[in-house]
Amino acid sequence: MTKHFSNMRALSGLLAEALNLIDSNIENHHQQTAYLAYMIAKAAGLDTRALELVRLAALMHDIGFITMEDPGSLEELESHAVQISEIGARLIEGFPNAEPVAQVVRYCQSGWYRFLALPDEKKPALQYSARIANIVHLADVVSALLRKNVPILNQVKDIRDGVSSLRGSEFSEEAVSAFLSASENEYVWMDLRYNPLFLDQWTGTGEEFSLERTVEMTSVISRVIDFRSSFTAMHSAGVAAAAVALAGFAGMDADCCQEIQVAGLLHDIGKLKIPRAILEKPGRLTEEEFNIVKEHPYYTYLLLSRAEGFERISRWAGYHHEKLNGTGYPFHLAAAELDTGARIMAVSDIFSAVAEDRPYRPGMGKESTVAVLNQAARSGGIDPDIVTLLYDHYDDVDHLRSQAALAAGKRYDLSIRSLSSLPASEEG
Repeated sequence: MTKHFSNMRALSGLLAEALNLIDSNIENHHQQTAYLAYMIAKAAGLDTRALELVRLAALMHDIGFITMEDPGSLEELESHAVQISEIGARLIEGFPNAEPVAQVVRYCQSGWYRFLALPDEKKPALQYSARIANIVHLADVVSALLRKNVPILNQVKDIRDGVSSLRGSEFSEEAVSAFLSASENEYVWMDLRYNPLFLDQWTGTGEEFSLERTVEMTSVISRVIDFRSSFTAMHSAGVAAAAVALAGFAGMDADCCQEIQVAGLLHDIGKLKIPRAILEKPGRLTEEEFNIVKEHPYYTYLLLSRAEGFERISRWAGYHHEKLNGTGYPFHLAAAELDTGARIMAVSDIFSAVAEDRPYRPGMGKESTVAVLNQAARSGGIDPDIVTLLYDHYDDVDHLRSQAALAAGKRYDLSIRSLSSLPASEEG
């Protein structure tokens, strides 16, 4: 029997929370949309399978905006809605067995009138996806309409009236009727404003994943997150490959090696919080800019620690800038608090950073790379035993790192070319 490790709800929630990091203007928008869409679908009497599809599609409905420059507001995000939905669908298609979610995301920014305008012969094949997509669309619009500076219950009448006025055009009869039924309850609005994460506490666990399936899923998640930059995509893949190799040479068991692969793939997820202008700056960072960069391992730890099964993964990924002498960041942990996995991650991150090509310099050769690592070990920052292990197997580890980074770069370039063929965005 395959051992349970995590589940789809935890991983989709992780991705939604990661998207929240990109801009404070859209914080909790995906969770709000998922919560309200679920409540509408429940009021409409949809079955369990459809409810789960509603939730997953709503959490990921705006995933396509990860390819945009940092949005200035939720309104700006919504102005590119149709293009974002197509990009999002293409990204989601990379997830195993995710075609139903991708199909809903593809249509969740389109008004119901677009489905009604389709030729009759095309409607049956799209009706199920369009039905769910329109519920997500309604929830998305309501979330975008909420004003932070106005008490939530004082907004209800205007929002309900606005939605009702679009019955049969922007929104289906079913979606509007179910929304009006669900939104009669004050607690729905209170949850929507103050506690959209409450949804996770009473809707079950979702599809359960083994550790092997979790590795597969997080590999795709890392590609989506790293889509913001070809450099970060290559770095994450390289760190993961180096860490897995070192973990194996250190005698860690198969489960630990798979968990450290996940940690490597997601160790820089917190960098979504860093503005692109800083993340991709070719020159030296100012003190103020570096202070912003120093936040990223904290956000990595915060996000991963909330996902079921990620207890060790969150530590290994979140501690990759800690040092044995306590001078690392952001937790300033001492050597006794950093286990073998955390020490391997720290070495793998530095090794990959100096050995890989960067936009502003070529990668260092073996002698220079080892010299950097030895200096870091002598100063008490990283584990000298792990550095020795890397030196003893340098060619093997570096080959795995470079091959993984190269493959990630090629995937990124292919995806960019695919998305560049999309038509210009239009108002949804």
